[in-house]
Amino acid sequence: MKKRSLIVFVLSLCLATVNLPWSSNAAEVATTFSSSAQVRIDLKAKVDQQIGALKIAIEESIPAYEDFLQVKADPPGDTLAEQNIYLNSTRTRLQQKVSTLTKISAQISALMNQLLALHKPINDSVVSIKETANSRPTLTPPVECPPGIEFGGESIWETGTVQAVTDGDTVEVKTCRGVLEVRQIGIQATETAKPDHLSQCGADEATNLMRKMLPIGSEVQLRATNYSSSNNYQEVARPFRTIYAKDSEGKFTIDVQAKLLAAGLSLWFPNSTNEYFHNLEYLTLLNTAADAKVGLWSKTLCLNDLTPLDSIELWANSDSPLSNENPFGEYVLLHNKSDKEIDISKWSIRDTSLELRDEKFAFATGTKIAAKQVLTIYLGEPLVNYPLSSNEISLGLNAPILQNATMNSDKFSGDGIYLMSPRTVKGGGNIRAWIHRPCLPNDCDAPDWLVKNLDGSARAIPLPQTLSMVLNSAKYARKVPDLTGLTADQVTGALAALDLVAQIIDLSPNAGKAIRTVRDLSPKPGTNLPAGAIVKVNVIVPDA
Repeated sequence: MKKRSLIVFVLSLCLATVNLPWSSNAAEVATTFSSSAQVRIDLKAKVDQQIGALKIAIEESIPAYEDFLQVKADPPGDTLAEQNIYLNSTRTRLQQKVSTLTKISAQISALMNQLLALHKPINDSVVSIKETANSRPTLTPPVECPPGIEFGGESIWETGTVQAVTDGDTVEVKTCRGVLEVRQIGIQATETAKPDHLSQCGADEATNLMRKMLPIGSEVQLRATNYSSSNNYQEVARPFRTIYAKDSEGKFTIDVQAKLLAAGLSLWFPNSTNEYFHNLEYLTLLNTAADAKVGLWSKTLCLNDLTPLDSIELWANSDSPLSNENPFGEYVLLHNKSDKEIDISKWSIRDTSLELRDEKFAFATGTKIAAKQVLTIYLGEPLVNYPLSSNEISLGLNAPILQNATMNSDKFSGDGIYLMSPRTVKGGGNIRAWIHRPCLPNDCDAPDWLVKNLDGSARAIPLPQTLSMVLNSAKYARKVPDLTGLTADQVTGALAALDLVAQIIDLSPNAGKAIRTVRDLSPKPGTNLPAGAIVKVNVIVPDA
């Protein structure tokens, strides 16, 4: 490609122009300039380091430029919004690469100016080669652990050799700083067997793929935005790093995390604090794998799973609308789209973190979702005076755990919610339904089953019911109104609008002919209709 060749020529020309002073045969000062010579040596080491970074940046900038041209010429996606998402993503990536090249070039230029300033008095001095050689300071070996090199939005902090692959997202690497237990950025593999639980579905497959990519003794490069980023696990501060392996040409170009996501063997684990460089890229890879139904997303990765397939849809809200981020406002909805009742006893939900992994959060025996109905799962404890309806349950958490979604182009954070079938020694434990927030290319649109009744009409009280009443107590008041003088049909209509369970007692001569009931789906505080009770309403029905 002509444009690629032009870029390579220009960048190579830049490289050629920075290889100057230390290859010169100019005479050097003896004793007078010994300290300057040491400074020069240090500057040379820094320039060498930056040139190495520039070479890597050049290699990575070219595919970014080509990708941008390709997407600009023929953007993927069915809609303009989708096409803009991809175009902006590739443009941002190219801008990051260009910014990196600019920064590195500026650093090299500054260092070169310092070197030239040191060489001017040296070159102006008349000193014999012999004197110069005798007075040249002794070279010291390079610093054992060089400073990080900024590279494409991250920094290269360490290189080393793989000592062990612990699981699908943890690797032991021997570096100049010792053996590091590296926790990979941006991914969350399912958990291998521990004393308190079986190996989760996909955990062994992820570990095996990691060991294939990173055999013991292989060289890796460790990158992060911040050197101090870490994941604290069992009181051990594990450095957060993205791991890059060598390609066939010996260059660190293989993003190990990306390979795991593309194979469908990892969950998305965005970082919203300081390591969010790969968030959007990794979410895109995960969605691609999910669409292709590979790995975990096949729903049949682990054998001997007798749970219903493709019968349940999932919706989740990670941003609690209640004050102080009350976890009751974090919820998951499970929609049974089949014509049969589904027993989900011992099933469970989890998010990307491990907060819901404990078996104590598995659904109780007898938990079922009626045909065409929705089960609401509140993550937090029920609120006082707001009893749950028969199709709502609570996990009882006392603190929020879901990471709020943001479409911010920089951080682009969120969470995933997964419905898991039971894991046993014989198998199972597949992901049966899931949702990732935010959704791409736009945020998720609420499905009809969330906002409409079976007949297509709008729900009087939106799902989730109890939370809707908490947020709209005035609108969804449950006090039984004054029904004096109304006919039975009028009473039925008045109560039906409130979704109350009531029994109308006919006091007319034709007693017994005017009994009506309407269902109370969820009583609320201040009502005179107790939870699960039937209220008797006495009315006068005219003679037939």
